[in-house]
Amino acid sequence: MSLATLSYRETGRFTPLVPDYLDQVPALQEFYKWPPTAEGLADAAKARTFDPATRTVLCAALERQYADLPMHAEVRRNLDHLARQGTLTVTTGHQLCVFTGPLYVPFKLLNVIKLARTLSTPERSVVPVFWMATEDHDRAEIDHTYINGKKVQWPGEAGGAVGRMHLDGIEAVLRQVDELLGPGSHADELRELLHSCYRPEYTLADATRRFVNALFGRFGLVILDADEAGLKTAFAPVMREDLLNEVASRSVQYADGKLAGHYKVQAHARAINLFHLRPAHRSRIELQGERYQVLDGGPSFTLDGLLQELEQHPENFSPNVLLRPVYQEVVLPNIAYVGGGGELAYWLQLRWLFQAVQVPMPVLLLRTSAAFIGANDLSRAEKLGLRIPDLFKPADDLRAEVAKARASFTTDITTERGAAEAYYAALAQRAKAADPTLNGSVEALAKRALHGLDRLEKKLLRAAKRQQQEPLDQLDRVLDHLFPGGGLQERHENFMPWYVREGPAFFDRMLAALDPLDPRFQVLEQ
Repeated sequence: MSLATLSYRETGRFTPLVPDYLDQVPALQEFYKWPPTAEGLADAAKARTFDPATRTVLCAALERQYADLPMHAEVRRNLDHLARQGTLTVTTGHQLCVFTGPLYVPFKLLNVIKLARTLSTPERSVVPVFWMATEDHDRAEIDHTYINGKKVQWPGEAGGAVGRMHLDGIEAVLRQVDELLGPGSHADELRELLHSCYRPEYTLADATRRFVNALFGRFGLVILDADEAGLKTAFAPVMREDLLNEVASRSVQYADGKLAGHYKVQAHARAINLFHLRPAHRSRIELQGERYQVLDGGPSFTLDGLLQELEQHPENFSPNVLLRPVYQEVVLPNIAYVGGGGELAYWLQLRWLFQAVQVPMPVLLLRTSAAFIGANDLSRAEKLGLRIPDLFKPADDLRAEVAKARASFTTDITTERGAAEAYYAALAQRAKAADPTLNGSVEALAKRALHGLDRLEKKLLRAAKRQQQEPLDQLDRVLDHLFPGGGLQERHENFMPWYVREGPAFFDRMLAALDPLDPRFQVLEQ
């Protein structure tokens, strides 16, 4: 149940670009084609075309990837739909965070599931897709999660594309998770599922696909690993264009110049926006003199040699963060991408890149953000005279507000400051009349006096906080639960403690509550 909603601007937790995009401010409108609305989605769906040959390649890749997975009837139905001309997709993507990582990853998946249901009609099916970012190589970002506030980390060293890494050492991590999950009506079934999906002989891509499929396959979610030779063959013309003409660098720098006057640029284009893949490495390609060098001790190519490598082995090339969205839109009949604020920021840098390579740009939708608050925390807040939106104020300001409101004395010295200012103003008038050179002396006296009053006000506030230590401890407990580590709960905690209590019904509840077309932050009942 939703207990409260806030605009993203009201939360104070998002960069200005996010609420500005949702509000469709004029400064951003040239950076996207379709607005993030039902009307924008309808227009994008009418305009979307998709190459039949690429559809055949896509469906063949998906059939291979699902060959050794138990397939839900809903997934089978959606794969069959995808083979038909006219079927479209809505997509979200994410890194392969161990055990799905923070809460917002399931939120993203549920968003595309709900969006696909909303947009499907008897005449046109829309399929929800999870794009696994198997080629990312930043292991430090994906090797951990938090369960009931405790960090769980998969040990090991970075080794190229994370999706290709085997789960060495995962057994000890699973034992730690077993303990942290504790008792619960669905704890044992979740433990069994984890142990069946995360096995040492599996790669991280295998494990993630199995885990996400087991949890979300019943909703018809289709999972795609784009680290696939056939799909990269379809994308090879765009990669060739980047190597020959630096198309991403030129078009993104043009967008950056326009954005920089209003917002911070999220990602920076390079002359070459491709990586080269080889065992245990995903390395940048740089032009050094007349040769193209794969960094980290990789091979060196002439231009002709590099283009030949791309033609013969496209699977050895990997797009960076700016080319990856284009890859996605080349190989999927996509009309919408659901992403977080950071993702939207770099997608908005790509409008002219999509135009340059003649690939349709989808509707960009902000994933739903939400937080859970338990009955005890809600009761604590109410006893402190706070509403849910109050909890999103800066923590120091909120603690001061509570201490001042409950203290047995007033900490405000506005009246005294006003009296002091009037006193020194009158004194300055008298001194000026007597001798204009005395004005500086009066100003110095006034400055010292007013600074003294400021120091006194701070001391009164500290005294109020000492007096109200118990209520402030109650407030801190609420804030620690709602904002663990000072950040949003959804960016920290894993979904599993909720699943232990509710089982699959947790996702049904979230599917009903989270709507990517509702541009508001949700505060939900624990």
